[in-house]
Amino acid sequence: MTALEIIGFALTILAIALAARSHVLTWPLQLVASVLYVWLFAQFNLFGEATLQAVYAVLAVYGWLQWRQRRLDATTVVKLPVQRLSRNEWWLINGVGVLATAAVANLQIHFLPTDVPVLDSAIFVFGLLAQWMQATKRLENWPYWIVLNLLASGVYFYKSLHITGVLYLLLAGLAVWGWRNWQRELAAA
Repeated sequence: MTALEIIGFALTILAIALAARSHVLTWPLQLVASVLYVWLFAQFNLFGEATLQAVYAVLAVYGWLQWRQRRLDATTVVKLPVQRLSRNEWWLINGVGVLATAAVANLQIHFLPTDVPVLDSAIFVFGLLAQWMQATKRLENWPYWIVLNLLASGVYFYKSLHITGVLYLLLAGLAVWGWRNWQRELAAA
């Protein structure tokens, strides 16, 4: 356990708690936490997760821009609403996810010294897709995060990143909470 891992842990918990509450400050915290985890995961040869965290940093800027409140006039503020994926978006996300996971795993098997190429690749690919769904406030991002966080937790425990394994178990719980909050927000709209 390192100071880097502990700081990343704390920032990530806070960021996801804010995301569950649809608070825009989730994004700068996700940005900083992602940069910290790039460094940490690269040290443990988790190249898919390191790359994923780098992309999360970029997507945090995108999410920050998407979620910022826009003023229509002096009295009207518009927030990005929670939405559902369309059937076509769902099929596209999952089809791309499966194909991209196979391609990335194949690259990892041939070019990188990793012992968990398929899980690392699935977490990488579907994590990108879930992050895009979160940035565009698609309700379905939360079930994806639940599954991904549980898978990632197992990988991190296997790699002796115990505090990060615990973090991802907590993130799975926060994803359940976020899913419920966003369902209420969608129903109230």
